[in-house]
Amino acid sequence: MLNYEGIFFEANVVELIHSLETEKLSIVNDEIHCTFKYHPNEEEVFDELVGKSFEVFLIGYGNDGMNSGFQISLPDELIPYYINYDEQNPDILKVPHITASLSEGAKASSTKNLDFKPLKKPIRIIGKFGYWIKDKNGEYVSYEPISKSKTR
Repeated sequence: MLNYEGIFFEANVVELIHSLETEKLSIVNDEIHCTFKYHPNEEEVFDELVGKSFEVFLIGYGNDGMNSGFQISLPDELIPYYINYDEQNPDILKVPHITASLSEGAKASSTKNLDFKPLKKPIRIIGKFGYWIKDKNGEYVSYEPISKSKTR
């Protein structure tokens, strides 16, 4: 089943991101991604993007002792696809972000609430649009188009 979709980052970018953290928290996130939609419905599945690489920029950093993460800037071509609305306020999009590390008991979904401080200069990274799948084979990233019947 498709759990969420977004841009996923490979090991070299993950290492760079962790090297930029001013204070790593106890749980290091090794599956770095920017969620575009959690539990998308059939109309929110973007097979036309799957497997394509995109340039994004790290533009801010935040750490509140529970969550550590980076605000990212998306290219104009991806803005219409970013439909990650806040659960408490469904009229407002979450700040595009990635979770770098967490403290015990913290939730990655709370990274959106960080007070991101601008970086001295934007840092260019490349990621690939994909799907986070949970099924009988486990949990994994897929860069293959998905059957609409597998969205839930």
